[in-house]
Amino acid sequence: MQPLKKCWSSGFLIILAVTSGCMTWEANIEDMSSVYMEPARPGAATIIISDLSDNRTDQELVGRICALNLATKTPINVIIANRIASRLRQEGFNVQKVALVNPRNKREATEALKRTKGKVILTGSLDHFFIESSDAILETAKGRVTFRVDILDKLGKSVFYKAYSAYTEKHIGLGGGKGSEEFIEKTVQETVNQLFYDAKFRAFLSQMKR
Repeated sequence: MQPLKKCWSSGFLIILAVTSGCMTWEANIEDMSSVYMEPARPGAATIIISDLSDNRTDQELVGRICALNLATKTPINVIIANRIASRLRQEGFNVQKVALVNPRNKREATEALKRTKGKVILTGSLDHFFIESSDAILETAKGRVTFRVDILDKLGKSVFYKAYSAYTEKHIGLGGGKGSEEFIEKTVQETVNQLFYDAKFRAFLSQMKR
């Protein structure tokens, strides 16, 4: 007989046989896509946003807590791009989203920028996003994110480029899927914070406002 594994989902203890596979919790994380519907601020610079290119090996899952797989209803690279757009809006910029077939293709990105009233286009990649713990009760869950931001002007020149890393921890306990969902939210927030707390990025934003 195969050994049993334990995991916690929605506050209930679930016993899962290894042979039966793992359950997946599909987290509902607010993607803040409504930011693109907000009225334009007169005189404010417009930054065009593309979804980050998802370079992760497994693009379906964002984590695993014990035997509980974690996914998000909206792709995590889309959520992060929209959260960046929302923060840019808070900083006083107008934001507009464009869909790119290949966000890593600079020619495609700059051609999309030229079709808009944007000053620059923010692209980049999500290289790693995963949170995990082998024991939801005894072991603190840890999250790790690596991503890159590449901002291009209409000539295709990178006017800002930098790689970032984010690390998070949280004790899930009996919170199960709900606790894991809160941890995904926390990790997304820390990811965006790494960008906006960066002095070089803030200096770039200040320059954009001139």
